[in-house]
Amino acid sequence: MQRRHLLSAAAASAASITMPSAWAQSAGYPSRPIKMIVPFAAGISPDVIARLVGDKLSQALGQPVVIDNRPGAGGMIGAEAASTSAADGYTLFFSVKAVHAIAPNVYQKPQFNPVRDFKAVSQLLLVPHVLTASPNAPYNTMKELVEYAKRNPGKIDYASLGVGSQPHVAMEAWAQRLGIKLNHVPYKTNPSPDVMSGVVSLSIEASTTAIPLIKSGKVKGLAISGAERIPSLPDVPTMTEFGSTLDVNGQIGSSWHGIFAPKGTPDDIVAKLNTEIVKIVKMPDIQSRMRDLGLTPTGTSAEALSTVAASDYAFWGKIVKEFDIKVE
Repeated sequence: MQRRHLLSAAAASAASITMPSAWAQSAGYPSRPIKMIVPFAAGISPDVIARLVGDKLSQALGQPVVIDNRPGAGGMIGAEAASTSAADGYTLFFSVKAVHAIAPNVYQKPQFNPVRDFKAVSQLLLVPHVLTASPNAPYNTMKELVEYAKRNPGKIDYASLGVGSQPHVAMEAWAQRLGIKLNHVPYKTNPSPDVMSGVVSLSIEASTTAIPLIKSGKVKGLAISGAERIPSLPDVPTMTEFGSTLDVNGQIGSSWHGIFAPKGTPDDIVAKLNTEIVKIVKMPDIQSRMRDLGLTPTGTSAEALSTVAASDYAFWGKIVKEFDIKVE
């Protein structure tokens, strides 16, 4: 019996040496800079929030959090890069509903599956979007836009962040339900300058960046997604005020921002990141900053984000099929 105990102890000791546990791998985490991939260009809504949260996370963890912008293909370029990164906690992915739920359904041969290839860390916020128009556009309200579009079918251009991005699919859904025809102009970079100058007439802009543009008169706000107006833009009506079925509960136009890690990232690293991120979202200055931008702070558990992401992926799969939006 004593010999068996000695052999068992020796085997356990050898296993601990030759097969490091996830805990052992992450006990000193983080010991070097963390990269956060953002699948959009600098300066637009996800990038603004990623940098805001990244700065705080860097302070909390004692290591730099470096923002790595990978725009293009409706967020697919950044998502693919993140999904194939080492699952060691040193690469995070700042995602939004469009990248996790829409683009993978639009592209015919996606190189990643959002449900299979990512592990949720925490949802940060909910974000409404604003349908904006160039200052010189010959319409100032949704009613005027629809009337003008029906008189001039196919003569209004709208910008998006790429085929399969939420602005693209949401605009197509709204146009079909409104009975109008619009021309899609996909961008790899921020289209706001071209909307401001009138190169393109319309764009769906996240409240984060839409609010200052509208307040400064650089664009006009026509309608807001979701069920409620934004306090910062009290005179801009919701899309459902114009048509009750256009955007019920923001299903079409609203979004969320969340942080993910590659599948296989140790659970204790995810738990540590979640704890710090939730603390950050609850900070009074972060709450105030987000609400000023028309956002609703959340700071959820990893499990809650995982459930939402999977549900949205299924929901948008049906919408994309309905409108036959696809990229080969």
